[in-house]
Amino acid sequence: MVDVTIQQPSNPAPAVERSPVEASQLIKRYTLGQRQFERADLREVQLPEAELARVCLSYADLTWANLSQANLNQAELLGAMVWRAHMSWVGLKQADLRRALILRSNLTFADLSEASLQQADLRLSDFRQANLQGANLQGAKLCFADLGGADLSYANLSGADLTGAVVRGVNWRGVRLEGAISQPTLPAAMV
Repeated sequence: MVDVTIQQPSNPAPAVERSPVEASQLIKRYTLGQRQFERADLREVQLPEAELARVCLSYADLTWANLSQANLNQAELLGAMVWRAHMSWVGLKQADLRRALILRSNLTFADLSEASLQQADLRLSDFRQANLQGANLQGAKLCFADLGGADLSYANLSGADLTGAVVRGVNWRGVRLEGAISQPTLPAAMV
């Protein structure tokens, strides 16, 4: 077991003052038709099972958030900070997570099919049994992530960094791996 220490990174968004948003406020505003919550301060927000399809949370801070079983299908989380979040069984189908920082987060059984995760930093996150069919992970950092049993069929991992990633039981059918780092840890048939 390799001990890896990651300092909490700063959010890549331009410096902008964030205003905290309470879970009840967000749900109320979403229900009234608002979809734009860019740069929202959602640290430690509790939104399990929330219906937030097509919401814009770009550059939002979701540190320690609980979004388990939430519906975030087709949501925009471009550059979002997702540090140690609980997102098991979350729906992120066709979501835009480009350049998001999803570090040390729990995404077990998450549906990330056809999601855009280009250049996303996914280090040390738990994707066991996640659905990543057709996801675009081009240039993503998956260092020491647990992908055990995940479905990566037809995903694009070109240029992705899989150093130390757990890949036991992964469905590799049709995966693109051109230029991926740490290919020797992948099944021999995939190299």
